[in-house]
Amino acid sequence: MGVTSPQISKELSQINNFSSFVQDFLLNETPIYAIESYAEQIEGMGFFKIDIRTSVFENCTFHNCSFENASFMDVIFQSCDFANSKFTGAYYKRCQFINCKCVGVDMCDTVVKQTTFEQSNFSYSNFDETKMTDVLFDHIDFTESSMAEAKLKKFEASDSRFVKNNFFKTMLATVDFTNNEFAMPTVSSPPVELKGAIINMFQAADLIGLWGVIVNR
Repeated sequence: MGVTSPQISKELSQINNFSSFVQDFLLNETPIYAIESYAEQIEGMGFFKIDIRTSVFENCTFHNCSFENASFMDVIFQSCDFANSKFTGAYYKRCQFINCKCVGVDMCDTVVKQTTFEQSNFSYSNFDETKMTDVLFDHIDFTESSMAEAKLKKFEASDSRFVKNNFFKTMLATVDFTNNEFAMPTVSSPPVELKGAIINMFQAADLIGLWGVIVNR
């Protein structure tokens, strides 16, 4: 997979109060370019339809915030905490999430292109109806998260944890789980979602029961 790295502006404007700075852009629905936000602590605020490009967020905390229908293009999120925040309907292109805490985030109905998720915790998150193209999960904890009715194209995962996930009506053909932890998914009966997925022999032994096969041990 050749995921293109974010194209970050060489000159970034340091923003000291993100929530105040963005208000005029939100009101006028204009894009925000080339900012760097560091160590923000924000809770329960709304940033509906915010449009951010060629920017960096580092060590920022956005708890229970709303980024519904937001757009992020060429944005890096480094060591940020988005616990229980809402990104429904958001759009991502050439973005990176690195060492982020995203427990319980709502990514339902998002469009994600040319984006990497690295060394981050996305447990108990919701990626239902998400459309992903050229996306990499690298060292991601996806425990008990949902990715139902999603569309995956050129999706790759490495050293990640997929345990008790809802993959109902998400076709996993060509997804290689062999060097990931993959167990106890929720799928259809029979499990058509797994047709064409690549698994190892140990994963197969645990998943075979989804076809109604009983293995005596």
